[in-house]
Amino acid sequence: MPNLALPPESTDELRLADWMELLAILSPDGNSSRGDLESALTTASVFDSQGPDALEEKVLNVFSELESRGFAAEDAYPFSIDGSVLSVKSRIERFVPYIFCLCLSYYRWSTKRNWEIALNPWLLFEELSSAAAAKFLGGDVYRFGTSRSSTESAFKTAVNELCLKLGEGGKFKKRPTLNRQDDKVDLVGWRDFPDKQTSKLLLFGQCAGGSIWTDKVSELQPDAFCNHWMDDPPLSPIIRSFYIPHRVQSTHWDFYARKSGILFDRCRIAYWTWDGDEAITLDSRFKEWYEFIMRVPTAQKKPRKSAKKKTIKKMVKKKLSTKAA
Repeated sequence: MPNLALPPESTDELRLADWMELLAILSPDGNSSRGDLESALTTASVFDSQGPDALEEKVLNVFSELESRGFAAEDAYPFSIDGSVLSVKSRIERFVPYIFCLCLSYYRWSTKRNWEIALNPWLLFEELSSAAAAKFLGGDVYRFGTSRSSTESAFKTAVNELCLKLGEGGKFKKRPTLNRQDDKVDLVGWRDFPDKQTSKLLLFGQCAGGSIWTDKVSELQPDAFCNHWMDDPPLSPIIRSFYIPHRVQSTHWDFYARKSGILFDRCRIAYWTWDGDEAITLDSRFKEWYEFIMRVPTAQKKPRKSAKKKTIKKMVKKKLSTKAA
């Protein structure tokens, strides 16, 4: 069995189901079983104080969650379940969207690790979410999130481009201060009628790939965004949407859905980006990132700059300051 430690939340059915899926991917025989889970939980003494019944109930709940994932993602689910065994389907490269989301959710990511690989999983997730929104709508999507961290000029250009493509919104409305980080708009999607007129399906979305996504479900305020940054806000009614690479407890789904609008979890994103979306499945960046994180699951120590380089920098700085004097 591969050396895959149980998640810290070792009683959380969602995290344990993730563990089972990753164990199957990493195993030479391409599967994981009920016995693997029971053995790992027993070795870690997770349920010792609660007795064998608690362990059995937890394992049954984990397999119920796995079956629920297969139902929700349909053919986009990379695994098959046969009794107490979870097996990876053939041609696993077809399931890039699901596996990418699984790894982003399970292993998590910190910007402190950006030096380790020249790929930003947050931006990749934004791309994946945009592809899911486009397929769901059967229309167009404009990726907006990347412009928030850019310059005022880039943000102005992005708003103007969005208004032009959307056919609504007028143009960018200049403000005394530019506080884009509070707007939380990552993508805008719409479905036009042949007449290209206003009054159409319009979707604003926010992506939350981190573990604290529950704190963000109510942040997106598309009407406020449009009123603030567009000189003629869209006439079309706006629907909010929220994208996460995680799974949501079934008992909590309605609670978060009420807060977020249309909720796209891992299975929904995988479902809408799996069938025939070669732009995602053939994009090597997604696979390159999740293969890296499975190979290097924990943060690496960043190498220090050599003392020689630091000395040279100090000498140059001293020389320049002497000349200036």
